[in-house]
Amino acid sequence: MTSGKLTTLTTVDTGSRLDITLDRPEARNALTFAAWDELDRVMTGAETRDDLRVVTLTGSGPAFCAGVDFTAIGASLEVEKGSYPSFIRRWANIVDRFERVPQPSVVAINGPAIGAGLELALACDIRIASERAVFAMPQLRMGIVPDVGGTSRLARATGEAFAKDVILTSRIVDAEEALRAGIVSRVVEHDRLQEELEAVAAAVEALPWPSAYLASVAIETGPRLDPRRAADIEAIADQVMLRHDEVWKSIEDFMAAKGLRGLDG
Repeated sequence: MTSGKLTTLTTVDTGSRLDITLDRPEARNALTFAAWDELDRVMTGAETRDDLRVVTLTGSGPAFCAGVDFTAIGASLEVEKGSYPSFIRRWANIVDRFERVPQPSVVAINGPAIGAGLELALACDIRIASERAVFAMPQLRMGIVPDVGGTSRLARATGEAFAKDVILTSRIVDAEEALRAGIVSRVVEHDRLQEELEAVAAAVEALPWPSAYLASVAIETGPRLDPRRAADIEAIADQVMLRHDEVWKSIEDFMAAKGLRGLDG
């Protein structure tokens, strides 16, 4: 096992699993230019790794991520008003990496996920929340729109009506409401969050590769297709997977464990 310490992130890389922790607890893990750059660097590396099976993300301290650190960014000499759209587009591409990376991404939301912090969490495949987590997109109160994919991802997760409610009113959503709305799929006691993250990551990590990636592609694209084309994607995925001896061994083990051997015709 190897670990690496960056300026704003902590990473642990076991070879098959990459854990990323936002590590500016004194600033509630708000995102500076350095944080965006480090997320970009880490996720660019993950995209090209054939050994990785799962990527996890969480925050240090009481917050997951308080969004963009506007104080630090506004004070930066790199920022000019005219360049705003260009670096926002770059940030959006960085958030996209958590959705596009071949490995499933699992986020453990340990506390408030606000603004860009919520947008970052929404890009992850599996979202687990502590009971202490709260969620909000207050950008409109500052006169700006959620701009790293948050409007579309929140609408896909919860439906347009709920997304408009949250974004247009800037209201705070607690963990239980987030679960009901589809922002997260699990809520656990705060002290059990790391344990739950470990269990989910281990389950995904153990899957025959690249079944998790192919399943994610089918889940994400299927609802946008007619049922026949969606089923075709599933069939193509299994054509790929059934070429692997590991998969046939997994099928045998599964059937034996369930007492199904010999019952498949």
